[in-house]
Amino acid sequence: MARWIPTKRQKYGVAIYNYNASQDVELSLQIGDTVHILEMYEGWYRGYTLQNKSKKGIFPETYIHLKEATVEDRGQNETVIPGELPLVQELTCTLREWAVIWRNLYVNNKVTLFRQLQQMTYSLIEWRSQILSGTLPKDELAELKKKVTAKIDHGNRMLGLDLVVRDDNGNILDPDETSTVALFKAHEVASKRIEEKIQEEKSILQNLDVRGQAVFSTVHTYGLYVNFKNFVCNIGEDAELFMALYDPDQSTFISENYLIRWGSNGMPKEIEKLNNLQAVFTDLSSTDLIRPRISLVCQIVRVGHMELKEGKRHTCGLRRPFGVAVMDITDIIHGKVDDEEKQHFIPFQQIAMETYIRQRQLIMSPLMTSHVTGENEPLTSVLNKVIAAKEVNHKGQGLWVSLKLLPGDLSQVQKNFSHLVDRSTAIARKMGFPEIILPGDVRNDIYVTLIHGEFDKGKKKTPKNVEVTMSVFDEEGNLLEKAIHPGAGYEGISEYKSVVYYQVKQPCWYETVKVFIAIEEVTRCHIRFTFRHRSSQESRDKSERAFGVSFVKLMNPDGTTLQDGRHDLVVYKGDNKKMEDAKFYLTLPGTKVEMEEKELQASKNLAAFTAGKESTKDSFQIATLICSTKLTQNGRCGDHVDTAKLTAQSSWASWLDSRCCTTWGQVFQGGIWTIGFCSLLFQCCSWGALIRLQNFLRFRGPSLK
Repeated sequence: MARWIPTKRQKYGVAIYNYNASQDVELSLQIGDTVHILEMYEGWYRGYTLQNKSKKGIFPETYIHLKEATVEDRGQNETVIPGELPLVQELTCTLREWAVIWRNLYVNNKVTLFRQLQQMTYSLIEWRSQILSGTLPKDELAELKKKVTAKIDHGNRMLGLDLVVRDDNGNILDPDETSTVALFKAHEVASKRIEEKIQEEKSILQNLDVRGQAVFSTVHTYGLYVNFKNFVCNIGEDAELFMALYDPDQSTFISENYLIRWGSNGMPKEIEKLNNLQAVFTDLSSTDLIRPRISLVCQIVRVGHMELKEGKRHTCGLRRPFGVAVMDITDIIHGKVDDEEKQHFIPFQQIAMETYIRQRQLIMSPLMTSHVTGENEPLTSVLNKVIAAKEVNHKGQGLWVSLKLLPGDLSQVQKNFSHLVDRSTAIARKMGFPEIILPGDVRNDIYVTLIHGEFDKGKKKTPKNVEVTMSVFDEEGNLLEKAIHPGAGYEGISEYKSVVYYQVKQPCWYETVKVFIAIEEVTRCHIRFTFRHRSSQESRDKSERAFGVSFVKLMNPDGTTLQDGRHDLVVYKGDNKKMEDAKFYLTLPGTKVEMEEKELQASKNLAAFTAGKESTKDSFQIATLICSTKLTQNGRCGDHVDTAKLTAQSSWASWLDSRCCTTWGQVFQGGIWTIGFCSLLFQCCSWGALIRLQNFLRFRGPSLK
């Protein structure tokens, strides 16, 4: 006879899997059931669920997650008291009770009540996770406790459940220690408070449209909430999905990328992100909302072999273009559609014969053979073709998302829409500033876009399969770790590798990444680009070395940062050791403009590492955009302002009087009105000088636009 041993420590747990009993001695479990464990034997527990103490049975040990608990009156009459905070226990019980009711509301098609309960449930789940994290200060925990108890009481009254009587601190009153009169008074107060809350909710619902218009008319910053539901596509390899906001009329991206890494098994690469892929595109201004058209663009890059059907002996880990998906979200941005529950299907258009395609282009014709060379077409043309196409032959492939426009900046959105935006939500910022920059919003983002290049095939019979590797180094040649961010939702990386196009002499990438560097390190840093041919054969690919290098400094000699716009970089060729020596190549011009400005003469350095005939045939172009509240790209204001000499208020006042007519126009035209500059003015200027500045902006400001 097997002997069951009474448990000592394993007393309380939660079911993490469903278990269906096959015999009478077994106990069926549902995920989330709490169990009191009495005995154990060879991988099995014996006990009962706290929801039904009369039914005892056995169940597998591996199906239970043990939790701390206190046991009183050990033996046949023992009771288990969970070690969690009473508030957490109440939250857990409430969520379990509401879950059953929530399902019944769905079955009975009670849409309004179903959605109200859904929002309340999301709020309680988020608040519960915050409490369990144990990171909240005492005052914030007390405030959160009031919000939790108020939400629970409101929900119970809305669902017709029993009212929980509490004291002023939100603790449940013990009827054995509280007088009948005190219980009655507390019940009256609680009932009145909840009734007022319900009436307030009804009033808000009745005036929802008016309130929504008022909210959207009073705020200047908005965010677009995106909930990524699913991606269906027959790739067979891992993929990277880059989602961004795009203006098709101007052919420009509005926001940085939101990155989703998708596995070959049809699920996110990180299983913890399953059903939890959410992002907010922030900093949208009222001018963005009145754009004639805005699209949500998703670029799909597969990660694997050069060709889909290649075997084990072929190179893997290559990033190859695969397709695009575009959705017109103008109505959502304009507020004509507002339903975060609606799932939108975005059809996926694969790049035709992407294995042999010469450029990231969309072929709207029958599949070509490998001998046909496609035209070199920029990605913007690809996107615009998909946007202009009336129908896309998606064959059921595409992605599902739900969208909602949220008024307010990031902090307001997190506060007012806590059921949508939580700590796990990715934040994708606008590539630019909102209309109003609030104090404390310090930003130092540098966006770098790989545009295109032209590379001679050299000794090869066909053009090279060029891969660009981008890294950030300081002037000593030290690599800055995790400084490059391909997309929101993931931490930074140290090296970014571009997409590889098959046998293309003039590849066009149009890949944008964000570089984030501490403000004190910017002056010492530069971005290095190395170029390497990637072979589809693994044995050949291992022997390939970088054939060229380019670089661009982030800071100019005059103290200003790299200008926004396109930059033609010089591609240097030479010994690999020379190309990796930052101290050496930093003495050379990085851009063709610098090369033209300097009259380069033959020297020992240039003889060993020269831009000779081969190098002049190669070219590489990037574009940069700096969104910084600390850095300036305009040296003219610095020429007028010497902060060391203008510390006295009288000096600042006289400077404003003498310079307003010219300097402020340059400030606005140069686009260098930063938080740091404003803070400096308010610290050093007298009220008289600030009033003169205000009057100047009032009367002269419009003429500067």
